[in-house]
Amino acid sequence: MRRVLCFGNPLHGDDGIGPHIADALHQYRLPRDVEVLDLGTDGLALPMLLADCQEAVLVDAWRGEGLTGQVVVRNAKETLMRQANVSISHNIHLGFALQMVLAERGELPPIHLVTVTVAEIAAFHIGLSPVVAQATPWAVAEIIRLLCQGGII
Repeated sequence: MRRVLCFGNPLHGDDGIGPHIADALHQYRLPRDVEVLDLGTDGLALPMLLADCQEAVLVDAWRGEGLTGQVVVRNAKETLMRQANVSISHNIHLGFALQMVLAERGELPPIHLVTVTVAEIAAFHIGLSPVVAQATPWAVAEIIRLLCQGGII
């Protein structure tokens, strides 16, 4: 099983980019071995979801460096496990969850991190800013590219 795991809170403005991308991905006919899940802010569900996973793509908002709306693909293991001050919006949970998976399995499956840079996360603000919403097709294209790298799609 391969999974695309989308994180974010749609009640906090641009932090809702993950669920927004999950909705967009559900419009595509993906292979049967690809599962797209909206995890909200539940990074602690990650160990269970990676237990039988051959490959994963994590999707989230990125606060910090970069232009707002910029889509970036990173190696999740290097980004979340080696950098203490990662600016992903749910970095503490995700880094901890990856450490748990590594302790349990002894290794991590290939994991990519697809992020959309956000300027600010506004609590109790429904909806994405126009520039972040416009990044959705680019993020979807990057996710599909990652899933296609092995020629499986």
